[in-house]
Amino acid sequence: MYRQQLTVLTGNTARDVGRVFSLLGEAGIDVRAHCLVDNGEIHAKLRLIVAEPERAAAALAAGKLTAVLNEVVVIEVEDRPGALGRILDALAAVPVAVSYTYTAVSPRPGTAVMVFRFSDNALAEEALRQQGIRTLSAA
Repeated sequence: MYRQQLTVLTGNTARDVGRVFSLLGEAGIDVRAHCLVDNGEIHAKLRLIVAEPERAAAALAAGKLTAVLNEVVVIEVEDRPGALGRILDALAAVPVAVSYTYTAVSPRPGTAVMVFRFSDNALAEEALRQQGIRTLSAA
């Protein structure tokens, strides 16, 4: 099952990025994972997995920030060497591209949580499921 991810275009200063997290904190929204990518001299793309994506988007909109919701696949893997290789090997036979990936803190010891955006999330998720790789449906 897919997860909704927020993508926010923001400035790349500590003040700009901090404002996103402050608005979410003021709204009581828990951030589970994030990835910040520099998008040029003064811009950044902030991707977030949050507990309540639609409420988070509304909180950011109230603060005059635009957040786009899109779907990602969230996977739980063993926290050990070679785990990412196993995931990618499971996808080798299907025609999907990895658009991006980042990691998140896992609530369970001995596991890692990885967020993926694929060119075809449904195809990738089915290939992973067939290989016994667990996807997560709730933040």
